[in-house]
Amino acid sequence: MSTSAPESKSPPPPLAAPSEEFWERYSPHHEFPLSSVGSIALHIGGLVLILLALWLLSRLAISDKTPVPMRVMKVSDDGEGPEGRGGGGGTNRKEDVDPVRQNLPKDVPQAKIEEAVPELKKFFPNIPTNQQGLRPQDLPSVPKFAGLDPDLQRKLLEGMNGKKGSGAGDGSGGPGPEGPGGGNSPDPSSSASRAIRWELNFRTQSGEDYLAQLRAMKATLLIPQPPDWKTHKSYRLADGDLRGEEFDIAKLPGLHFIDDDAGSASRLARSMGLNFSPPKFLAFFPKDIEEELATREREFRGRKESEIFSTTFKILIRDGRPTIVVTEQVPVRK
Repeated sequence: MSTSAPESKSPPPPLAAPSEEFWERYSPHHEFPLSSVGSIALHIGGLVLILLALWLLSRLAISDKTPVPMRVMKVSDDGEGPEGRGGGGGTNRKEDVDPVRQNLPKDVPQAKIEEAVPELKKFFPNIPTNQQGLRPQDLPSVPKFAGLDPDLQRKLLEGMNGKKGSGAGDGSGGPGPEGPGGGNSPDPSSSASRAIRWELNFRTQSGEDYLAQLRAMKATLLIPQPPDWKTHKSYRLADGDLRGEEFDIAKLPGLHFIDDDAGSASRLARSMGLNFSPPKFLAFFPKDIEEELATREREFRGRKESEIFSTTFKILIRDGRPTIVVTEQVPVRK
């Protein structure tokens, strides 16, 4: 029986490019190779542009964006205000009754500070003689006031002493506890006495943020003018008019603080569109802001104002309105 040999399979022919008919049908104008090359070129070009933009940004000189630091502002005022009332409840947080200790500004000579003490002494808190370590002249308002131009000091003192009530004593309220001056009876609820013991904390991120917070507090700014910084203009932020007007202490609201940080004042001035950098500025607050501060002070520990050595406030702005929080209070008696 014979068998036939199995048929051998021939190897497949080598792969060849598609026929001309394929290209004529699906890529008659070389769309495929052109689109591939174009896509690759676009990706490379985009990457080069991104790298070039990053390099240019690294070479640009960035303008000063240094945030305005958190500042402790010392409040001063004109000596006007209703008699204070006690009452209100405080929180249960443990209280630090030690006096606030801060370094005095290095650019204010001690001799100037000593000269300012007699002028402000009538507004100091009344400290019992047995309370060691409580010295009103060490509160930040004194060196800040001493560092002002003498003419401005005189005008501010005129406001502090000139707006009195009809009574014989200093201040607009009734006679307060016996003061250390021997003849004066300071009213602890007067604006000037409140000013000596009050401090305001603003936390800001930029000059624009600082300006927005002061506007929310209805502030009127008093800014010294170049070239000698001895003349001043006032800017009513609530009115939105930043052109400035001639300084008249009688037209300004009562409560004010002094910001003597040159960097802070400079960034604020730039945010207002001013073309100069003042060394400091003052911010005046209306009576309703003062009374809200006074209410928060009395409610914090339920103390009368005559029992308070100093009070520190934190100012928060929420939805364009200020929220005032007491963060520290030092009594005159430990």
